[in-house]
Amino acid sequence: MISFSVLVLCAVGFSTAAKLPSAFPKCKRTDPNLEQCLVSAVSDSVPTLVKGVPNLGLIPIDPLRVTRLDIDQGDGPVALDLKFRDIDIINIGSVKVNSVKADIENYKIEIDTTMSKPLIIDGDYEIDGKVLVLPITGKGKSHLELDNVHSTLYLQGKEVTKDGRKYMELVDLKVKFETTRLRVNFENLFNNDKALGNQMNAFLNENWKEILQEIQPAVEEALGQAFKEIARRLFSKVPYDDIFLK
Repeated sequence: MISFSVLVLCAVGFSTAAKLPSAFPKCKRTDPNLEQCLVSAVSDSVPTLVKGVPNLGLIPIDPLRVTRLDIDQGDGPVALDLKFRDIDIINIGSVKVNSVKADIENYKIEIDTTMSKPLIIDGDYEIDGKVLVLPITGKGKSHLELDNVHSTLYLQGKEVTKDGRKYMELVDLKVKFETTRLRVNFENLFNNDKALGNQMNAFLNENWKEILQEIQPAVEEALGQAFKEIARRLFSKVPYDDIFLK
């Protein structure tokens, strides 16, 4: 079972339509090179988004603060009760946009990205359980790094009308990612037994694929929840026709 809580990303909302910042390029729906235009538009928007957009109610998201992320896997070769608290997800701003597919009429958007820097997750942890055949217990600081993260964001919305203008109401946003390597370091394992802790961290890094299987769904959900709030605010504040020009 997975549960999580993401720090609120938005300031107090506004009742009137907002304008996209000038740093956000716009694309015409009739553009024969619409996909290339959208790739450029989203790429150019990322630096502004990660720094925050006050008129859209968005605060900075690199690092992205996740207040709680719990993983409880009760059976299988990796059986963990793993709790993260006050974690920072770092280097979101290093994202490179590879493709953007937009089914504008049906309010569907798919964004494919890679990261030029490792995705870093730092924060407090508490763990109890087993990894393959070895027991593990500890509480302290944690550091995780994921190399060459390739992720896809799937957005699904629906049309709503406010003050005579069409908006996209975000219904769902999912994040799926792949990585070529996971590195972990848990401090204070086994009541700060340095020898056992070093051995366990080495073991975890040797068996990173099994560890990733357990934590990946939780990280995907946490990122999805955070990005959903960002996208929800953007689409709820800016009329759809001001994002995808007719």
